[in-house]
Amino acid sequence: MWAKKKMVRFCCFGLLTVLFFACKESDGKRDIRDFYYPIRQLEEGLVYEYRAIGNDSLPPVYWYYRSFIDEDGIFLTGTYYEYDLIPRQFVKEEMVSNGMLQNELSLLIPDSTGKQDRLQTEILAGNVFPFKVSEGGGIFLYKTSFSLPDQPDVTTTLIKNRRYVGDTSYMFKDKKRACIAFEVKELVEIDDQKAGGIEPQWEGKEIYAENIGLIFYEKKLGNSPLAYALYDRYPMTVLEEKFKQMMSSDNTYEQN
Repeated sequence: MWAKKKMVRFCCFGLLTVLFFACKESDGKRDIRDFYYPIRQLEEGLVYEYRAIGNDSLPPVYWYYRSFIDEDGIFLTGTYYEYDLIPRQFVKEEMVSNGMLQNELSLLIPDSTGKQDRLQTEILAGNVFPFKVSEGGGIFLYKTSFSLPDQPDVTTTLIKNRRYVGDTSYMFKDKKRACIAFEVKELVEIDDQKAGGIEPQWEGKEIYAENIGLIFYEKKLGNSPLAYALYDRYPMTVLEEKFKQMMSSDNTYEQN
């Protein structure tokens, strides 16, 4: 059994290597795969902690990323947490020949008892990150749709267009990192069969650092841009310890 697992693992890494060098071949486009999350470094999992820029009142947000390389393919999973360490979202992406394709997005919604129900959305266009881009262009469409259990007549559709704009740099851990940038346009279609629909939209930016992944993102909501930057990366055990310390501090305060 051990030998079989070892052979499967070897074959999967072989597939990853073949895909990597195949995409390095010159076809007039730039290969940017090294700027996405480092799949081979995330097999044990890492937490990405993002903090708001220019707004200390907003708590950090956390994404726990872990990759899986097996006979079924090469996958990246992500779980989104807020300050209370309760998971809010779960995503699963698959590496295909030309990029990362999201094939699952689940929203974790608490019911009246506090138990979380998993609502799986419908992925209509799962493009999350291209491996090859042309200088000055290319629109990459992401689209998903869902209805909340307590609002079956209301359908929410998120449409996100990313456009590659070129090289940039960003500071992380006191070091200037080589990065690439995307312009992002988002539209949320809220279709209420009883009350009609609304379509809020906004623009933003995403910056990806080489061998790190998403390092900065911003949404321009009117005159109040909301921006987050990567603060640190560490194992899940570190986040769990932070949460224990926070809970201990809160309990001490309540007792006083």
